[in-house]
Amino acid sequence: PIWQLLTQAIAGNTTATVILVDVRAPRTVGAWLVGAALALAGALLQTATHNSIADPYLVGTSAGATLAAVSAVPILTWIATQTGADVGEYIPWFQPVAAFGGALLAVSLAFRLARRASAERVLVAGLVITAFAGAATSFVLTQLSDIRLRAATQWLMGGVALPNLAATVPALVVVVAALAWALVSSASLQALSLGDELAAGLGVNSDRLGRRAVWWAAALSAVAVSVAGIVGFVGLLVPNALKMWLGRDQRVLLPAAVLFGGGLVAALDGLSRTVAAPAELPLGVLTALAGCPLLFMLLRQSMRAAPLALAGSSGHALEQVNLSMCEVSVEFAGVTAVQAVSAQWQAPALVAVVGANGSGKSTLLRVLAGVLRPTTGTVVAGGRPPAAALAYGDLAWLPQTPRVDAGLTVRELAAIGRHARLNRSWAWRVRGVLPAADANAVEVALASVDLIDRGHVDSGAVSGGERQRALVAMILALAPRIALFDEPTASLDPRQALNLFNRLRTWAHSDGRIVLVATHEHAIALRSADWIVVLAHGHVVAHGGPTDNAVLQALAGSQITTPRTSETFSS
Repeated sequence: PIWQLLTQAIAGNTTATVILVDVRAPRTVGAWLVGAALALAGALLQTATHNSIADPYLVGTSAGATLAAVSAVPILTWIATQTGADVGEYIPWFQPVAAFGGALLAVSLAFRLARRASAERVLVAGLVITAFAGAATSFVLTQLSDIRLRAATQWLMGGVALPNLAATVPALVVVVAALAWALVSSASLQALSLGDELAAGLGVNSDRLGRRAVWWAAALSAVAVSVAGIVGFVGLLVPNALKMWLGRDQRVLLPAAVLFGGGLVAALDGLSRTVAAPAELPLGVLTALAGCPLLFMLLRQSMRAAPLALAGSSGHALEQVNLSMCEVSVEFAGVTAVQAVSAQWQAPALVAVVGANGSGKSTLLRVLAGVLRPTTGTVVAGGRPPAAALAYGDLAWLPQTPRVDAGLTVRELAAIGRHARLNRSWAWRVRGVLPAADANAVEVALASVDLIDRGHVDSGAVSGGERQRALVAMILALAPRIALFDEPTASLDPRQALNLFNRLRTWAHSDGRIVLVATHEHAIALRSADWIVVLAHGHVVAHGGPTDNAVLQALAGSQITTPRTSETFSS
């Protein structure tokens, strides 16, 4: 028993000390690091891919590590045959190193195949590599002797066997480095968990952040495989369990995944030595046996999420609040979505971009937000590219149908809007307390959309209209100088839609902002907007104030077929 060993070691028993330090400690620490690495990798992958069943081995790390590990012994044997050298003593060291190298090579190839695309494409490339590496592994196994085949099979089933504590250092370094990066990026990861487009609208480079998260997940998986072989279910089970127990706050979830994942695998490793003593069960078998029923049980539960606390600091205000574009055109596969549009707006202004489905409203807003590069033309927001204004929180964009998972309250959802002003500050990460100014900004935003009394309700339990207003509050809480809203009234009744337009106009005029709203609501736009742009088939057919005859006629449908292209207009 471990307590007896500890007592004897403290009393000076040399044998007990050797067993504790050279046998038990390396295995226990190694098992803890394996669990921590796999759980953190799973949490990062699930956030990056917006897929709650994403597993650390999906990027090809497991298959690459397996192929390299099972190939290590035949390669060393061939070297010994050719050189006459005794390589037997190097096998225990060479196999984990080969597994680590194979895992990193696999994920590097996955990124190469995906050509620096999104995290989802990296996963698809990882599946291709997994299929190839699996076939190659099967071929290598057929070439092994019976003794080597049994050893390889044992390794594939998972198990921690390290020679000393020094062998745990590489895994420790990778886990600590990955956790440090995850904590520094936790505000952006929180926004990313709501979807790529919504994160981009809040100033997060979602593609780059997703790729980095996948890379760190791959490194964590690689080091876990190199230490323990194939240990499944940990990266899937632990993050999902913690989301149900602790909520979806990335600042809480990520370190908790490290602690709980490490503890789970260390406990199961100890159980593997005792449940069938003197024989030993493979660790991978126990993780699967424990994971399946526990995950099934957790999926049946509906537990509240823990609160999400965000704090803040000042943003980077634009020197001048204006928005302009010159000769902007956008084509998709040869089809023109927006054609030769030029525009200029000065604050304060509420601008309504009105048009039917397929008219180019959403495409135009994506270009203005800097998340879609125009085929031709330029966009400038306050004297800088829109992507730069977006990154600093001076410009914000709310896409049409962003993904919102249950597990965040309405108030927590609105609080995410502060992240662009918080992400560069360490204070909120250390204290975990919402400063008064930022708490007030969130409450004011909720009050402006009539949700102050619904702030405590889970966002998955409110109506579609309330959820949409909560997303609007998220943008209001960010307090950008330029705000772009794509169909923010789609789920609202006429009275709520009119109220929202009026409040957006008041918000724009109260502090010198530009607010652009893409909408189908012609009548409401005429009542509330300062400036109206009418689009049809990617062309501007009319623009002007709500009393402009050309605008009124275009909205009535009389000039939809007479587009005005390459025309500059301003508010």
